[in-house]
Amino acid sequence: MKLVIISDTHFGDETGTLVDIVDGQYQRSSKYEKFIKAAGSDNDFLVLSGDILDFSIKNYAAVYNEARAFFQFVQQDKIARAVIYVPGNHDFSMWNTVEYQIRIIYPISKGCPARDFRWSAPGLIDDRTVKGDRRGFYLPTVVKGAIDPEAEPHVKMFLNSLTKNEDGSGEETRFYFAYPNLYIVTDKESVLVTHGHYLEPYWTLSGEWVMKIAQEDLKIGDAFDLWELVAVNQPLCQLACTGIGQAGPLTALVQKTQLQIKSGELKDIKKYLNRLDNEIDRRLDYKFLDPREWLSDTCLNNLKKQAIELLGNYKDTRYSEEFIHKKEVLNRFRDFYDASRVEIATLNESYGLDIPEPRKIIFGHTHCPISWGSPQALKAKVSGGGYVTLYNTGGWLMRKTEAGAEFCGAEVFTYDSKGGFKSITIN
Repeated sequence: MKLVIISDTHFGDETGTLVDIVDGQYQRSSKYEKFIKAAGSDNDFLVLSGDILDFSIKNYAAVYNEARAFFQFVQQDKIARAVIYVPGNHDFSMWNTVEYQIRIIYPISKGCPARDFRWSAPGLIDDRTVKGDRRGFYLPTVVKGAIDPEAEPHVKMFLNSLTKNEDGSGEETRFYFAYPNLYIVTDKESVLVTHGHYLEPYWTLSGEWVMKIAQEDLKIGDAFDLWELVAVNQPLCQLACTGIGQAGPLTALVQKTQLQIKSGELKDIKKYLNRLDNEIDRRLDYKFLDPREWLSDTCLNNLKKQAIELLGNYKDTRYSEEFIHKKEVLNRFRDFYDASRVEIATLNESYGLDIPEPRKIIFGHTHCPISWGSPQALKAKVSGGGYVTLYNTGGWLMRKTEAGAEFCGAEVFTYDSKGGFKSITIN
């Protein structure tokens, strides 16, 4: 078994580094050449751990066209026989799209009833020699048995045709999807691959507030399992992905505002808050000297002040090495890990997979690379005792700074049955 794992390519983002556009034509970049040198060729699977297609920053056409060029290069350079795609937050809607094709479009086209979405569909790569003929890639809740990367897929995904040309030439690429977790089990260790966005407040916000407000009316246990975690947080995740990325003129305005907040420039934010205040006053239409008007203005002024202070203290998760060490993030990690434990227990009981709890995690999201075996890797304590070591794939964007732009580094993780896991840093 041979694998290569990367994340955060952000196709569609103009600061991306894996594909160059020269005279309107897509070309391999110098970073792409470093990527293929690190990845090697003839891998069984290329594992993509989220934020591959960036629907939150560009329209669909721009994103898919750039991704098409990249995957054509990957195919031409024979990097892998198939792709395992684990979406993140910037491409969260890819999971919605895949589920819609499989659970809605496909059955209806066959004259069958539509089916409920699977909010969690775990993947497993089992490379334990003691398992003998059970070694391979599994989507246990989707397909029975191991998946041959060179065999015809059980359902032909729309993305498979991305690498074909308009004249019908070119080969398809086999895409398989898991969300939000891919488990890799070897003779030596159990590793969890996920994107990592559920460690950040926004992407779990609706779930955390629903738990506080609805409480017993939510009709779940004391904590979410992984399926519930994804489902309950779906509305805000979808909003911040394609909800913003496909909003026409609003997309550009949101991107501009986000950059201003990250740079500490709040002039436009103050302008928008004042206009909101004025519009609320206009709609309330209080009569002269009505005490409710004073109360309204006092509340709104306090809210505006708090909003400005909050945004002024905003620290971007991306490129933050401190993020993963924060107490609230570690608490959120424990919640996610506990939900993953429930998923593993269910898989073991229902499918006899015997997956050990992972003690190493490969994630992305922050764009801060942490190489395999690095002494700087965080060892996070989990419920019930014990520690989990966290490694990071980094990212493939140029970071804008006052001095210009810089590449903060990506980590290409690889695995083969003989040598185990390792990673190569791309600077």
